[in-house]
Amino acid sequence: MLPSGGVSLAQFALAFIADTCVAGALLCGAGLLFHGMLMLRGQTTREWAHGQRLYDLGPWRNVQAALGSRWAFVWLWPFLSSPLPGDGITFQTTD
Repeated sequence: MLPSGGVSLAQFALAFIADTCVAGALLCGAGLLFHGMLMLRGQTTREWAHGQRLYDLGPWRNVQAALGSRWAFVWLWPFLSSPLPGDGITFQTTD
Protein backbone atom coordinates (compact mmCIF):
# COMPACT_ATOMS: atom_id res chain seq x y z
CA MET A 1 0.00 0.00 0.00
CA LEU A 2 2.88 2.37 0.64
CA PRO A 3 4.18 2.49 -3.00
CA SER A 4 0.67 2.96 -4.42
CA GLY A 5 -0.06 5.86 -2.06
CA GLY A 6 -2.89 4.11 -0.22
CA VAL A 7 -1.34 4.93 3.15
CA SER A 8 1.06 7.57 4.36
CA LEU A 9 4.53 6.82 5.66
CA ALA A 10 3.38 7.58 9.22
CA GLN A 11 0.47 5.13 8.93
CA PHE A 12 2.75 2.46 7.50
CA ALA A 13 5.30 2.97 10.29
CA LEU A 14 2.58 2.76 12.94
CA ALA A 15 1.18 -0.45 11.46
CA PHE A 16 4.67 -1.96 11.20
CA ILE A 17 5.49 -1.13 14.83
CA ALA A 18 2.12 -2.47 16.03
CA ASP A 19 2.58 -5.73 14.11
CA THR A 20 6.10 -6.11 15.49
CA CYS A 21 4.84 -5.57 19.05
CA VAL A 22 2.07 -8.14 18.62
CA ALA A 23 4.50 -10.72 17.20
CA GLY A 24 6.96 -10.05 20.04
CA ALA A 25 4.22 -10.37 22.67
CA LEU A 26 3.09 -13.70 21.19
CA LEU A 27 6.64 -15.06 21.16
CA CYS A 28 7.31 -13.90 24.73
CA GLY A 29 4.03 -15.41 25.89
CA ALA A 30 4.83 -18.73 24.24
CA GLY A 31 8.28 -18.74 25.88
CA LEU A 32 6.78 -17.94 29.27
CA LEU A 33 4.25 -20.78 28.97
CA PHE A 34 6.89 -23.26 27.76
CA HIS A 35 9.37 -22.47 30.54
CA GLY A 36 6.58 -22.40 33.12
CA MET A 37 5.66 -25.92 32.01
CA LEU A 38 9.31 -26.96 32.31
CA MET A 39 9.50 -25.50 35.83
CA LEU A 40 6.38 -27.39 36.90
CA ARG A 41 7.90 -30.60 35.53
CA GLY A 42 11.34 -30.00 37.03
CA GLN A 43 13.10 -30.13 33.68
CA THR A 44 15.59 -28.16 31.64
CA THR A 45 15.18 -27.71 27.90
CA ARG A 46 17.82 -30.39 27.28
CA GLU A 47 16.02 -32.88 29.53
CA TRP A 48 12.74 -32.06 27.78
CA ALA A 49 14.33 -32.68 24.36
CA HIS A 50 15.66 -36.07 25.50
CA GLY A 51 12.50 -37.06 27.41
CA GLN A 52 14.21 -37.21 30.83
CA ARG A 53 12.36 -36.48 34.08
CA LEU A 54 14.95 -37.25 36.76
CA TYR A 55 14.22 -34.25 38.97
CA ASP A 56 10.40 -34.20 38.87
CA LEU A 57 9.26 -33.93 42.50
CA GLY A 58 5.71 -32.82 41.70
CA PRO A 59 4.57 -29.36 40.65
CA TRP A 60 4.47 -27.84 44.16
CA ARG A 61 7.98 -28.97 45.17
CA ASN A 62 9.39 -28.16 41.71
CA VAL A 63 8.25 -24.53 42.06
CA GLN A 64 9.76 -24.36 45.55
CA ALA A 65 13.04 -25.83 44.26
CA ALA A 66 13.21 -23.22 41.49
CA LEU A 67 11.93 -20.10 43.29
CA GLY A 68 12.51 -20.86 46.98
CA SER A 69 10.28 -21.09 49.99
CA ARG A 70 8.73 -17.63 49.46
CA TRP A 71 7.88 -18.33 45.81
CA ALA A 72 4.51 -16.52 45.85
CA PHE A 73 6.13 -13.24 46.91
CA VAL A 74 8.95 -13.66 44.37
CA TRP A 75 6.34 -13.45 41.58
CA LEU A 76 5.32 -10.02 42.84
CA TRP A 77 8.80 -8.70 43.73
CA PRO A 78 11.67 -10.66 42.10
CA PHE A 79 14.34 -8.88 44.20
CA LEU A 80 13.01 -10.45 47.41
CA SER A 81 15.24 -12.96 49.18
CA SER A 82 13.77 -16.46 48.96
CA PRO A 83 15.99 -19.25 50.34
CA LEU A 84 16.27 -22.31 48.14
CA PRO A 85 15.87 -25.79 49.67
CA GLY A 86 19.23 -27.11 48.44
CA ASP A 87 22.81 -25.98 48.14
CA GLY A 88 22.74 -25.47 44.35
CA ILE A 89 25.22 -28.26 43.65
CA THR A 90 23.28 -31.40 44.54
CA PHE A 91 19.61 -31.85 43.76
CA GLN A 92 16.99 -34.28 44.97
CA THR A 93 15.90 -36.84 42.35
CA THR A 94 12.79 -38.96 42.00
CA ASP A 95 14.64 -42.08 43.15
